[in-house]
Amino acid sequence: KSLTKVFRRATGQSLLAVDHLCFGISKGQCFGLLGINGAGKTTTFKMITGD
Repeated sequence: KSLTKVFRRATGQSLLAVDHLCFGISKGQCFGLLGINGAGKTTTFKMITGD
């Protein structure tokens, strides 16, 4: 399963925030996500948590 998120701007243009991200986390594992500003980290965590 992969995560993808596209935002629609007021102009109608598409902004691809997360593009087919795949990963696996086993029960009991600690998980972190690193990246530059604007890379989609917060968007990814919001999709994972249903926020």
